[in-house]
Parts: sequence; C-alpha cells; structure tokens
Amino acid sequence: MYEMKQQKKIVEHQGIFLPEGNLFEAIALIVSGTIGAGVLGIPFAVAKVGIFFGILYIVALGFLMMGLNLLLGEIAARTKQHFQLAGLAGMYLGFFGKWIMTAIAYASMLGVLVVYIIGEGETLAALLGGNSFTWSLVFFFVMSVPVVLGMRTIKVIEFVLTLAILAVVLLIVMWSAPYVEWSHISYHNPAYIFFPYGVILFAFSGSAAVPEAHSILAHKDLEFKKAIMYAAIITTVVYSLFAFITVGVTGAQTTEIATVGLGQKLGPWMFVLGNVFAVLAMATSFLMTALALRDSMAWDFKVKQSLSNVLVLGLPLLVFVLGIRQFIAAIDFVGGVLISAQLLLIILIYLRAKQMGHLEKSKYNLHNTLWLVLLLVLAFSVGALYSVFKLF
Repeated sequence: MYEMKQQKKIVEHQGIFLPEGNLFEAIALIVSGTIGAGVLGIPFAVAKVGIFFGILYIVALGFLMMGLNLLLGEIAARTKQHFQLAGLAGMYLGFFGKWIMTAIAYASMLGVLVVYIIGEGETLAALLGGNSFTWSLVFFFVMSVPVVLGMRTIKVIEFVLTLAILAVVLLIVMWSAPYVEWSHISYHNPAYIFFPYGVILFAFSGSAAVPEAHSILAHKDLEFKKAIMYAAIITTVVYSLFAFITVGVTGAQTTEIATVGLGQKLGPWMFVLGNVFAVLAMATSFLMTALALRDSMAWDFKVKQSLSNVLVLGLPLLVFVLGIRQFIAAIDFVGGVLISAQLLLIILIYLRAKQMGHLEKSKYNLHNTLWLVLLLVLAFSVGALYSVFKLF
C-alpha cells in the first residue's frame, strides 16, 4: 500500500494508460491550446479601436471565456466517459444537436488549423526569407509528426513550448516598453468598437483543450478547476501586455501579424525575437487543436486513429492548397461566426446537463451560474449576429 502511494496514479486515455498529470501540466495544456495565431492578430484589431477599448475587450472576453470553460469543465468532471464537444452534444442535445455541434466544431477547428498554416508560412518567410507557401508546407509536415505520435509526446512538448512562449513574451515586453509612444496609447476610435470581437474571441478559443486537460486530471477535480482559472488569467495577462506594448510602439503601422511590424520598428533583434514567439505560439496551438479534433473523431465517432490522422491533417492542408491565404479575414470569420455559434451550443449543453441532474454537488461545484449563462448568451449572440451582418 505504501509503495502504491509513492507512485503516480494511472489514468486511461482512449485505451492508453498514462501517469496522471499535475496542475502545471494541465495549465500548460490549456494555455498552449489557447495562445496561438490569434495573439498575433490582436494588436491589429486593438490598433483600430484604440488601446483603452481594446484592453477592455481582451479582459472582458478573457473572463467570459474563463466562465464558459468552467461550465464545460464541470460537465467534463461529472461525465463518466471520455467525450469531446460533439460527444457531449450527442449526450445532452440528442442526434441533431450532436450533428450541428459536429459541423460547427469541426469547421471551427479545421479553420483554426488553416489559420495556423497561413500564419506560420508568413512568419517563417519574414524570419528566414523565401516563399510563404513553401514554409507553410514545411511547418505542416514537421508538426504532423507529434500529432500522429499522440498525447504522450504532445504533453511534454506543450509544457516546454508554453514555458518558452511566456519567457519570450516577457522579453518582448521588457525590450519594447521604452519605445511606447503616448500618442499611440491615447488614440481611440469608437467607430471600430465591434471590429476586435471576432479576432479576440478567436484568440481565446481554447475550449477544446478543456476535456483534454481533464483526461490527465481525471481524479483531481479541484486541481482541474484551478487549472482552468489559472490558464484563463495567464492568457488574459499575456494578451493584454502584448497588445498594449505592440500598439504602443507601432500605432497605426501595426501589421496583421503583429511581430512583423514590431520587428520593423525596433530592429533586427526584435524582429527575430518577435517572430520566434509567433512560431512557438502557433506551433503549440496547432498541436492542441489537431489533437482535440482527432480525439473527437475517436471518442465521439469511434473513428480509427489512422483514418482520423488522415482527416485531421489532410483537410486543412487541402483547404490551404486550394487558395485560402488571408490571415486576418480567416481569423475574423472563424472567431466571429463559427466559434460564437460553438460557444452558444456549449452553453445549451450545460443547461441541459443541469436540467437532467447530472451536475450534482461535488468538489468542483460552481455557484450562481445563471447570471454567468445569461451574460455569455447575450455577449456571444450579439457578437455572432454582428459578424454575420459584417459578411454582407
């Protein structure tokens, strides 16, 4: 008995038995599944409306997404089977709910993967020279390897890359702070008040990582809840600092991929550092998004791993090769329309689970969720309607 206590508990992850994770690994999993290409588009969106309104947007959406992920986390903690979003929709919203969620969630995640392929190509081309299309393909094939190898490999890679991302962000902030200009900080333009919504929501769209984090903390509900909260706070702080510093330095010259303009303004060393951050951020989220999509196919539809690997990696590559190459436009559509709709369905899943009595009191138990649900529904509904309206 004593010897057993000294060993880590073993958790089953889709037939694979792994040592149970800890709080820091779960935080890294969620943070790295959230911080990706979206962070590079945030400064461009903030520059349009101004830093004051932009930071308010980041903080507000950051805490709304924390609330949503806590609701999703409670469902994951109470559900006795492994499910991703489509499987949870099938359990609580029925056959049609499952297929609607599947269509929206899969379109969102495939769109996210396409955005990362686009962004990595442009960033690597700016950093190393050459053709962005070629670099996108190089990135795709390199990152396909850990996706195929699976969770055991990705968990280690994600933890290391997340620490690297946070270290690089800190260096960028410290290096750039002396070059912030007051005229850039004081600028504001309420005419663009809704412009940042889709881009910033895209940047916070890491909900698919929540069930993944629970799979390695299956017996630690309190630590799982803390991981969701700490990950949201870390992400919000990183986004706020990065947006403030970048827009403060580059102002109206803020580029769609923020690190490109920052490097042009502050010289070659910042150009290298900023684009290394961009590469790391997009690589970590590519891994987590691909893993979440593959696991959804395996958990929710019992698709064989070999086929799910082909679909997860082949479809975004096909879309990219066929000609989808606009970074901000892709982010705005995926975040404003697809992800908003997906988040509203997660709220419906939560309400149905609560109605069915599946969210009994536990160590994870959330309080006063009605007001949170109403606020989430209002915010995501208005944002989705605006994003659809903007398309026309």
